[in-house]
This record gives sequence, structure tokens and C-alpha cells, in this order.
Amino acid sequence: MIGNYRINLGAGIVGFILTFFVAYSSNVLMTSLIRGLIGFVAWFVLAYGLRWGLGLLLNPQIEGNGYGYDSPSAQDQRGSQVDIKIEDDGQELNDLLKSGQNASSGDDLPPSETKAPTGFAPLDPPKLVRTKDPEELAQAVRHLTDKQGG
Repeated sequence: MIGNYRINLGAGIVGFILTFFVAYSSNVLMTSLIRGLIGFVAWFVLAYGLRWGLGLLLNPQIEGNGYGYDSPSAQDQRGSQVDIKIEDDGQELNDLLKSGQNASSGDDLPPSETKAPTGFAPLDPPKLVRTKDPEELAQAVRHLTDKQGG
């Protein structure tokens, strides 16, 4: 567990003070003291639970499960080795790198041929074409401004 009982005691006192003053604003002294004590106990228990939970998260104890994690030498080596298996893309990656180096060394090639083929085709959107003549558009604007003004 993290810390000691003083943390619980401090949290309990804070809970007592807060609960007492909130209860005292609308209750008699004896009722406020009883509610303050209940607040002390509640905050004390909450602080204890928080300390216990943080202790578990920050200092996990791994039980002996047959893997030898609880021996001191195994704890020193924990996290020092990582076994990772990935797909073998090494040859494909080497081919891409070689073709990229060969193509970039050719200065007389056009820019589209210096890069490795990726299947990328730039977007070729259609051009915007005006279908209305300008006089008709001007009349529409005049008509709309006349309606708004009048």
C-alpha cells in the first residue's frame, strides 16, 4: 500500500470538516456532529481504498504461476527480452528501396518515372461550365434584391 495511516486520517478530517459545515448550515449542532462523524468514516474508508488500489497498480505482485517470475533473478531480467514475430516483408522492402534508388539516380527521366509505381492516379475533376448567360444571372440578382428591399 502507498503511504501510511496518516493519509487516511487526513482525508477523514477533511471529510469531517466539509460534512460538518455543510450540515451545520441547515441543522442543529448535534445532527451536524453526527453527520460529520459519518463523513469522517466515509472519507477514511475511501482514502484506504484509494491507497490500496494505487498500491496494486503501482507495485503489482505477480504470483508464482509456474513461469518463475517470483525468483529474484527472474525479476531482474523481466522486460529485458522481447519476442516479436512479424511477417517477412524484407525482400519486398529491399526491392522497393532498390528500384527507388535506381530510378532517382536517373536525372534524365521524367518525374513520373523516377518514383516506384504505386497505382496512384491524380484526380481529374471536370471543368465547371457556365450554362446561363450573364444577362440572365444579372436579372435574377436584381429580382432578388428588389424582393428583399421592398
